[in-house]
Amino acid sequence: MITISMTDANDFYETVIIDTVQYNLHFAWNDHAQSWAMDVRDSKNTDIVRGIALVPNFPLLHQYRRHVGLPGGEFVAVITSPVTGNEKIGRTDFITGKASMVYIPEAELNDIMASTV
Repeated sequence: MITISMTDANDFYETVIIDTVQYNLHFAWNDHAQSWAMDVRDSKNTDIVRGIALVPNFPLLHQYRRHVGLPGGEFVAVITSPVTGNEKIGRTDFITGKASMVYIPEAELNDIMASTV
């Protein structure tokens, strides 16, 4: 699992290397909707997928698998505090430690899936 560094800003980019491929992740806070969104871009900053809502504890790439260029694993915005089912990730939750952004490589996902069957 790879933890993605998050910046204390409403709009920022993080560069990550996944399986030797560089991805540029754009994170944007929507103050009106009180929610985060993420874009996944390639190393040339060309959009692969835009506007992925950061739904807590949910596989974020699953519904976008038809898009060419995505990594084989999953991004997950994990809430680290007790979960009640109505959580939203707040503006500062990544900074305060209430939430973290992670990437789970495909091999780890396969191991998890195999162990739950």
